[in-house]
Amino acid sequence: MNFTFRLMLRDIRSGDLLTLLFALIISVSTVTSIGLFIDRLQLSFEQESANLLAADRLVRSDDTIAKDWEDKASELTLKTAQRTSYTTMLFAGDSLQLSQISAVTNSYPLKGAFLVDDELFGVGTKSTSSPEKGNIWVSSRLASLLNIQLGDKVEVGDATLTVSKYLVRDPGSSSSAFAISPRAVMSMDDLESTHVIIPGSRVRYSLLLAGDKDALQAYQNWLEPQLNEGQRWQTPTQRGERIGDTIGRAESFLLLAGTLAVVMSGVAMALASARFVKRHLMQVAILKTLGATPPLLRRIFFQQLFALFVVGAGLGLAIGWGLQEVIASLLSGLMSTALPEPSFARLWLGAATGLISMLVFCLPLMSHLIKISPLSVLQPNAKVELNSLFIYLVGFVGMYALMCVYTKGFLLPSIMTAAIAGIALLVAAIGWLAFKLGRSLTSGATSGWQIGLAALYRRLIPNLFQLLVFTLIIMLGLILIGIKSSLIADWQQQLPEDAPNHYLFNVQADQVDAINDQTAQLGVKRSDWYPMVRGRVTAVNDESVQSLYPEERGEPELYERELNLTWSDNLGKGNELVEGDFSAEGLSVEQKAAKEANLSIGDELTINIGGNIVTLPITSIRTVDWGSMQPNFYLILPKSALENYPANFVSSLFIGGDDAQPFYKAMSSFPTVSILNVGDILKQIQTIIGQLSQAIQLVLLCILSAGALVLLASVRSTLEERLEEGALLRVLGARSALVRQALLVEFGALGIFSGLIAAIGAESCLYGLQVFVFNAQASFHPLLWLIGPVIGVFVISTIGVFASRTVLKVPPMHLLRDL
Repeated sequence: MNFTFRLMLRDIRSGDLLTLLFALIISVSTVTSIGLFIDRLQLSFEQESANLLAADRLVRSDDTIAKDWEDKASELTLKTAQRTSYTTMLFAGDSLQLSQISAVTNSYPLKGAFLVDDELFGVGTKSTSSPEKGNIWVSSRLASLLNIQLGDKVEVGDATLTVSKYLVRDPGSSSSAFAISPRAVMSMDDLESTHVIIPGSRVRYSLLLAGDKDALQAYQNWLEPQLNEGQRWQTPTQRGERIGDTIGRAESFLLLAGTLAVVMSGVAMALASARFVKRHLMQVAILKTLGATPPLLRRIFFQQLFALFVVGAGLGLAIGWGLQEVIASLLSGLMSTALPEPSFARLWLGAATGLISMLVFCLPLMSHLIKISPLSVLQPNAKVELNSLFIYLVGFVGMYALMCVYTKGFLLPSIMTAAIAGIALLVAAIGWLAFKLGRSLTSGATSGWQIGLAALYRRLIPNLFQLLVFTLIIMLGLILIGIKSSLIADWQQQLPEDAPNHYLFNVQADQVDAINDQTAQLGVKRSDWYPMVRGRVTAVNDESVQSLYPEERGEPELYERELNLTWSDNLGKGNELVEGDFSAEGLSVEQKAAKEANLSIGDELTINIGGNIVTLPITSIRTVDWGSMQPNFYLILPKSALENYPANFVSSLFIGGDDAQPFYKAMSSFPTVSILNVGDILKQIQTIIGQLSQAIQLVLLCILSAGALVLLASVRSTLEERLEEGALLRVLGARSALVRQALLVEFGALGIFSGLIAAIGAESCLYGLQVFVFNAQASFHPLLWLIGPVIGVFVISTIGVFASRTVLKVPPMHLLRDL
């Protein structure tokens, strides 16, 4: 043991062990800091989404909540609340209005807060308590329709309640598609006295849960097998398609960033391990000539690596913890909510990364070194690298396994692995051809550029490996830049500031012109009007849906419920024709719905509309941008098929903050029109997008900083050869300017080749990520093809010449003696 530590001290003084130690610290700290920061961001997204859900989890049911469900939640120390939502008439004197009412328990909401106000159409203040018994909170629009004020009495069934607040927002109902009637909230204690819920009533019961994640998971595992068709388990990310997609993409990006950190940590450890082994050739030779046996050497290196791991992992975890705190503090002023505290449980990832990196890179190389005979080790061209391809392949498999564990899946690691493997083959082919061509053009090299190009082929294998490392690092950076620009731009394009945030339903044909006049006077942006008729698909090509899907198993959404049908002469905003003729006398089907139902042009659908049967062929298929917040439909029929049916009209509007009060007051003249406010959902999505774009800046900076360190380690891994060559040139009379020029040409060539290949790899990888991971439309990134080579030439030349500066300053004989 003493001998082992004496060797370690010697290696530390010589700097050999420090290279490996620094690589381990960089590896562990980078993955730890990014992993912890990503974890905190994900928790923040979940918490903000939970505020809209009013709980961490929710059970929705068409039947009353079973008592044992609440008992099980209490047994797991989960907080609970209940909400019962139903539609009924509200009476105030001679006025009456159909209203959407929620009866809630005293503990509601578990997350988030009500917004209530004492003024009609006010902006609201937060309240974490619910209405007291005997009181009711009504929306400003409902108060206007009933012509009531605070303190007035309203009748809900047989109960008489006092209006105590104007309801601005109920956190648990902001995205409900059924909440199109004016809203009100009352206490659950008053529900029984109303006698409005009778057998056959359409009621939605909700059990809200909040608490520890493990307890929530245990409750979910217990409950889900008991759920029937009318019951559903809901999480914050399932709150709605827009929120779910946004959070899903955000988490995918953050997982991608963490995966890139894992890859770069592996590259850093591989380079450092190769350099460590190469620098220990002479030491192993001497020890073997003095009688050291392989078991002794194996024990010495194992003890060194163990001590190295303990020190490096400990320092890396500490630095990573501090670094994520710095990142979080820098971001705190930009975020609307405070980030949750980091979890010590997430530290395992950084330690595991360091351990696996050492196991798959260091141990195989050192084991191979131990087996080499003293004679072969003492020769200048030792055969240490004979099996290096196999060793790095083992390391690659280890990194892939770690990425799979980290991302909890195979898709993202597989895309990254395929891209890296493809890049490796491309680097080998392009590099070999380019380096060989450079050699043929530099026969009898005398100038700096000729010497630099000739050096590319002279050190073919090291330069190809270095070209691969440069390419991978630049490619990873370009991927992050491309994802940041295209993903954030895509989100912002889908959700512009003036995206519609209100829908008007149940509008009759004779009300359209009057509403148009009101919105025009207020300067409110409005989409086109679309007629809506309800209908259900009952057969496909004369075969009934019931026979195609017995017991409704695997039934596509197109068949499982009544649909809103419409007619239109033109493709609406957010619709794009994919196949067929939209103006033909037939059905136009949304592409995803058609694919899910296995439909194509020419298939015939039979639709039941109010008891009447209509059969039409599919004549066109179109894509729909559901994120445009415009009224959109699965099926569009010809006007001739629907014009004889009674229809109500729908439109979407953007209501700015200053226009809200005048708009709601104006709409009080249309008591039968239903308004759906989705503004809270849009604000939530825009908040997440804003936070994510700020977080991406810091994550990108952290990743690229680690990449720069890996680039420096890569240059230093072949520094001895370049120093030896530079020293020989100096001895033969070459000036420093010539040596510098040769270095610039060599590193510049490596930079431009790596930048171009990296752009190819990044573009390919971005295609896979956008299509398969982010579920977005693929796009071309011309900027990457420009900045890839520029970054490659500038960064690699700068780092290369900086790392090789010794040969330009130190007398040649000193360098030769050191080598």
